[in-house]
Amino acid sequence: MKQNRNSIMRGASGALGDELVFRQRAGKTIISLPPVFQADNPTASQQEVRTRFQEATAYAKAALANSATKAAYAAKANAAQTPYNLALADYFKPPTIQKAEAQNFSGSPGDTIRIHATDDFKVQSVHVQIMDETGNTLEDGPATASAESADTWTYTLAKAQPAAAKAKVTASDLPGNQTSAELEL
Repeated sequence: MKQNRNSIMRGASGALGDELVFRQRAGKTIISLPPVFQADNPTASQQEVRTRFQEATAYAKAALANSATKAAYAAKANAAQTPYNLALADYFKPPTIQKAEAQNFSGSPGDTIRIHATDDFKVQSVHVQIMDETGNTLEDGPATASAESADTWTYTLAKAQPAAAKAKVTASDLPGNQTSAELEL
């Protein structure tokens, strides 16, 4: 039975012997059994997950050490989520390129490629690489974020590229996760 008024347990944290552990989350007291630690021999895939989690933990701590990044994560966190948890989750989820399009692309200077990229927190940058049929790079550079939408980016061709055949679009998020997509021009 859920109790809303329990002045004895309100704000409790710590352990009660080896039986119970008290902690606070979003202004509520949570009571649980203590963790049980076992000696184990992890498989290669379990060790890979553990290593990735250690990397995520290191990222979250470093991100929150920067006051601007900490403020950004704090602004997006909800009541049941700390900025640390949000940074940790952000590390595990790469951005997604929803759509990349080059309408009326002829390889002329000023032609544009529009990219719609999303992330659970924020897409940090989008890079575009223009290539010929054999995969040689003709031109590359960063796309610029749209003023209207944080998820829309535009790359403008700097010089004439009549041999342009495809574009490789790479979106990066704050932890450095990257996602790429190719677009036929």
